[in-house]
Amino acid sequence: MDSRTINLYVVTSYKLLFLFFGAIGNVLFIHLTFKRKSLQTRTSALQCVQCVFHIICQVGTMFDGNITLGNQLNREECYQIIAFYVLFQSAQSVIMVVIVLDILIFVKFPTFYRNISKSQYIFVTTFPVITCSIIITVYGYTATNEDWIPACTPGFAFTIEASRIYKLFILLMSVFVTVIYAVLIRTFYLKGHHENSSSLKTMKRLQFSVGIFIFTWFFSQIFGLIILQMTEYTAFEASLFAHNSLLTSLAYSNTFYVTMWRSKEYRKQFYSVWWPKKVQTSSAIVFHTNFILHKSSTMDFSASRLNGSY
Repeated sequence: MDSRTINLYVVTSYKLLFLFFGAIGNVLFIHLTFKRKSLQTRTSALQCVQCVFHIICQVGTMFDGNITLGNQLNREECYQIIAFYVLFQSAQSVIMVVIVLDILIFVKFPTFYRNISKSQYIFVTTFPVITCSIIITVYGYTATNEDWIPACTPGFAFTIEASRIYKLFILLMSVFVTVIYAVLIRTFYLKGHHENSSSLKTMKRLQFSVGIFIFTWFFSQIFGLIILQMTEYTAFEASLFAHNSLLTSLAYSNTFYVTMWRSKEYRKQFYSVWWPKKVQTSSAIVFHTNFILHKSSTMDFSASRLNGSY
């Protein structure tokens, strides 16, 4: 067994671990939101959809270069296998922007936000996600050919030019997310100095969230674009590049675990669902005071992100 094959088996092993723990975490997040009405907000509904995208993307990482272990495919054959991954990776990139915009609009324009009807909200949040992901997937199909590729991944399945456009699209979405994060952090920083300390705590949670987002999803996309720019690379570099999937796997699987770590409200609700005898739960939840905290704390587990990918 050569070193390349051993390296691919190592990559496959940790992808399986992330798939296992990530899928469990994403399902638990959806289950908890479904079970506890106090957690059921518009933003949490979007995050549940993102969790579904993340689970599918995690499955996609297993197809991504591993199902073809030992076999070489051309671009057209590869794309037929991973087209679903391209679709949901694009969707989770866009929904991440939608989620942070949702929080920003809620914070900046609360009256306007509450006056948006349910049908309007569903249309505004789903239209860009569905439209962008379908366009990217169809574009990817038109950009395939019968050239042989070194690995069956979204980066290689397209032609080089199309792959760069695809990566730049995802990077653009990531830049939007980072900018909105920065605006939210500044907003809560100013509120913390003029109103109360809870806004400063929210700001710190947002800083933590943007750190996770940058060091997982954002860096993985930059790294992927660098790989595409290289026309030649050594066997060692090729083995190193295969581990870029570690960052994307982290981005797809951290939602639930970061939420439990950073949000007392979610921990309390989680324990009340799974260990009710050990938790003294309040019979009444004061919605108007918890809602702001919940909306801001949702940023702690949005890095898909997004919950993305991907």
